[in-house]
Amino acid sequence: MLNKLKKTWYADDFSYFIRNFGIFTLIFSAMTLIIIQVMRSSLYTTVDNNLKSLSQDSASVINLALARKVGLEQKSENGEPKSGTADKELTDKPNVSANTEVILFDKNYKSIITSNNFLGFNKLSFNSKQLDRIRQIQVKSNYGREETYRMVLFQVKLPNLETNVKYAAVFINISQLEQTSQNHEQLIVIVMISFWGISLIASVYLARVSVKPLLESIQKQKSFVENASHELRTPLAVLQNRLETLFRKPEATIMEASESIASSLDEVRNMKMLTTNLLNLARRDDGIKPEFSEITPSFFDQTFANYEIIAEENEKIFEYENLVDRSLVTDKVLLKQLMTILYDNALKYTEEEGKIRFVAQFKDRYLYLRVEDNGPGIADEDKKRIFDRFYRVDKARTRQKGGFGLGLSLAKQIVEAFNGTISVRDNKPKGSIFEVKLATKSESKKRSSSKSTKNK
Repeated sequence: MLNKLKKTWYADDFSYFIRNFGIFTLIFSAMTLIIIQVMRSSLYTTVDNNLKSLSQDSASVINLALARKVGLEQKSENGEPKSGTADKELTDKPNVSANTEVILFDKNYKSIITSNNFLGFNKLSFNSKQLDRIRQIQVKSNYGREETYRMVLFQVKLPNLETNVKYAAVFINISQLEQTSQNHEQLIVIVMISFWGISLIASVYLARVSVKPLLESIQKQKSFVENASHELRTPLAVLQNRLETLFRKPEATIMEASESIASSLDEVRNMKMLTTNLLNLARRDDGIKPEFSEITPSFFDQTFANYEIIAEENEKIFEYENLVDRSLVTDKVLLKQLMTILYDNALKYTEEEGKIRFVAQFKDRYLYLRVEDNGPGIADEDKKRIFDRFYRVDKARTRQKGGFGLGLSLAKQIVEAFNGTISVRDNKPKGSIFEVKLATKSESKKRSSSKSTKNK
């Protein structure tokens, strides 16, 4: 059985792990792709804008080509300016970066001026299909180095200038941008992989955390069924024994079999009480939804009067104090059930001639209930568990008195439905005191709500 439970646990744990890890993987993968896509889309924005701007300014492009051509001619082999060439410099060069190159073409797309023949542009060929389209190309220079460019081919429009220049191509070197982008992408991938590894550990942790409540719930259900079965087994065994006794004496009169019949009836009553409590708990597990209505102070007087009759029948002393001086809005059925559970619990654990005191008070929109008894009391280690299902302080004693350890558990659920609190403490010199604090609704709000409903 233990091995089966372990297998089930690990199976559930693994399924939660796969689910969480899959979600984390999808999230980080999507984030990586989105970030890289955004970077790539914005990487060439400035470059492309410059290309579009230059394609609409033919004069500046021609001046740039001439300036780059003159600049190369003015330099000697050692890179120093040649003498007597200073007057050839152009002063109206466009303000562009040094990584911008221009090629001028005639009507047949034959290059006329190339700013730098060493860059390998002379190996490129162009046609009309490439006009006004920004493209990315790879060019291998005469030095054997491969460079990446963004370029645009466009028609030169200079109506006042007679020249054989018909087309121009502008190139902007983006090799450094590409290298920077690759470095950033690698960094992003490394960071995302690191977070993905962290998500692996987080998935294991979340899987264990997610499975824990499930296992606890399964264990509680198992314990609930086992305890319920145990509680039902005893009265059923008694009934079986008594019925077998009656079956063995078919000629016996009712008076002769009265003991067996009376014992059977007691066990039937216990079974009825147990099944009722079990059904109440099952209903409450689905969630308690209070139905609020107005309750007058007389409700407590009537309830306490009934409790007084029961106390007299059980030879107990019952004192009560109704300090509720005005109407309040709460769930009447649940409130009465809660009061009955607290009173019944005190009644069970109070000896003959014992004393029970019940106080109800309404203050600051809160209803306070206090039940005092002078019974044997509750040990400190038991106070933490008395609100658990089927938990009984003295199983042998409570069995005789018809207790099943369900009442206080149900009481706690009712109190929580009212957003209230329930606690237990010692009574002096002996006994226990149960204190309950319940939140109620405002009477004015209740009335205004009902008026608005009628108006609608």
